[in-house]
Formats: sequence, structure tokens, C-alpha cells
Amino acid sequence: MSIKAFPVRKGIGIPTVDCLALQRIAQKDQLGHFYARMKHLAIHSPRRFSRPHRVATAILGCAMTLSGASSLHAATVPAGCASIHHDGADNGAAFDHVVVTFPGNGGTLTATHETLSGAGESATGLADASSVLLLAALVGHHNAACSQWLENEGNAAEAALQAGHGLNVSWSNVSARHATLRIALATTSLAISRQGSDAGASLSMTGVTTSGVEAPSMIPQSAQAVFSLPADELAGLMASTAGKLAQLPAVHVTIHSLTAKRDTVELSGNGRATLTGQNSSASASGHMEIKDLSSLIDKARQDSQTKIAAALIIARLVSHKSSGSNTWDVNWEGGILTVNGVPLPLK
Repeated sequence: MSIKAFPVRKGIGIPTVDCLALQRIAQKDQLGHFYARMKHLAIHSPRRFSRPHRVATAILGCAMTLSGASSLHAATVPAGCASIHHDGADNGAAFDHVVVTFPGNGGTLTATHETLSGAGESATGLADASSVLLLAALVGHHNAACSQWLENEGNAAEAALQAGHGLNVSWSNVSARHATLRIALATTSLAISRQGSDAGASLSMTGVTTSGVEAPSMIPQSAQAVFSLPADELAGLMASTAGKLAQLPAVHVTIHSLTAKRDTVELSGNGRATLTGQNSSASASGHMEIKDLSSLIDKARQDSQTKIAAALIIARLVSHKSSGSNTWDVNWEGGILTVNGVPLPLK
């Protein structure tokens, strides 16, 4: 391949090169040798550039540009992590008929529609990563094969936030399955934006129905949360949610508000949490309030959850009453829930 094969536009100093031509060469698996040769010419050229050397330098710069641009496009999800299928343009941000499957019967998610905005060229990769995270969060799945890929996608998300873009992802008609577990959501959405050095987020789930769990009547039918975390910890949160890291990260989350509802029962709260991807090493503290606690106790009994019912009765005894609600200061550490200083027997 000769230098003359490239469309070169004349100008002052180093000419500009048609990068698309260089990209076509890369697609023909000829770029490796050509790039090495152009790099040699650029580095070892004389002080006064001849025209071939100026062109070589321009092509080198173009190759570097293409290399940097290609890194913006998300890598395919590792086969050992998940398989993902959906309809939608590769560079688009709207996807239909989304299907995510974890290997080894680890779980399956389907959604009729998914949208993502604010990611630019990283849209497809971040959309796929978001669906993997949603399924993992719903079924409690962790896989080491997902860790590095999710961290890379998290870095892309952090870069988008740093550039001032807000990320918004939403799904409709979601169904998640794992063994006997079935979870359906009418809609779920997550919005993240940069707030100083933090990433502020809001999460919403509506129309939640669940079966195949020990206490189905206690699962909320809707939930909303507003929280924030250091922007540079977003990649770590993504990797720990569905990955399995050798060294657990410590992601520091501030929960500004949390609300979960089922029938007349409403849970709300706020606080702080340190998340690692494992309950035994995670910790949290804050304030919690429940409206109609008696109905929640009845639901636990209805599902034959005697330990949970007993724990809720103890919690009611040590609670404070406020406007018809029961309130507590709570702490979760080492797998133990402490309510107003009283450890509850949840295990």
C-alpha cells in the first residue's frame, strides 16, 4: 500500500489525511504493518520534513485519532458474563425486544423497550451494561467474568458525566427469571447527572409483581430512591453489582430519600451506605419510617415468615411514634440489623 493511495489535502505544514481511508485499511487487516512503518517514518524523519515524511506524520496522527475514537465504542459483553440480544441501530439509543441471559441458568431478563440518552457513541455498550446490572440486582447474581467489562463501561459513564452529560436509562415491561423466582416491572428508570464531585441519581420502579420468593406479599409494588455517590466510584459500583472482584471496592452512597409502597404500607428513609457487592461486608445507617406497620406484620404472618414477624414486633416495641408512623434509627453492619440499639434476629 503506497502513500499515494491516501487522499491528501494540501495545506501549510503537515497535510491532513482522509482518516476514513485509513479506517478502510484497518478493516482489511493491513493497518498493523502500515502503522508501524508510518510510526518509524514519523519518529526518525529529518528536522525538515520531506513531503512523504509529512504525510507519514499526518497518517500517524490520524491513526492515533482512530485508535482513540475506537476506544469510545463499547466492547462486546464477554460471553462468560452474559449474552445480550436486542433490536436497534448500533449507534442508536433505543432498543426493542431486549433479552439478557446469564450463563449456567443464572437468570434471564426480557424487556419490550429500552432507551438511553446522554451516552453518545457509548450508548450501546452502556445500555447493555445497564441491562446486565438490572438483571443482576434483581436476582442477586455475581460473576467474575463481568467485572472488567462493567468497570470499563463504568469508566465510559464517568467520562460522559465529566463532560457534562446526564445519563438516563429506562425499560418497559421487564420480566426477570431465575429458578423459581419471577419478577415483573411495568417500568423502571435510572437518571444520573454530575453534581460537583458527586454523581446524583434517581431510581424508580413501578408495577412490581413477584412470585417464587418466601414472602411475596411483603415485596413492594413500587419504589423510588434519590441518592448520590462520588463520581469516580461509579465504575466500582457497576463492577461490584454484577461482577465478583478479588478486592471488594468501598462505594460510599448517600441516600437522600427512599420510598417503597405496597397497598397501605409505606416505607421511607434516608441515610448513608458503604456498598461492596456482598451483604456481609456492606454497611448502612440512617433513619427509617413505616406507615401501617401492623399490616406489614400481618403480611409476614400470612407468608409464614415467623422470624420476620417477630423482628417487626420487636421493632415496633422500640420504635418512636410520629404522625401515625413508626420511626427508627437503623444500622446494618456485618449482616446484623440494629434498630434503635436493639439487634434484630433476621438470620
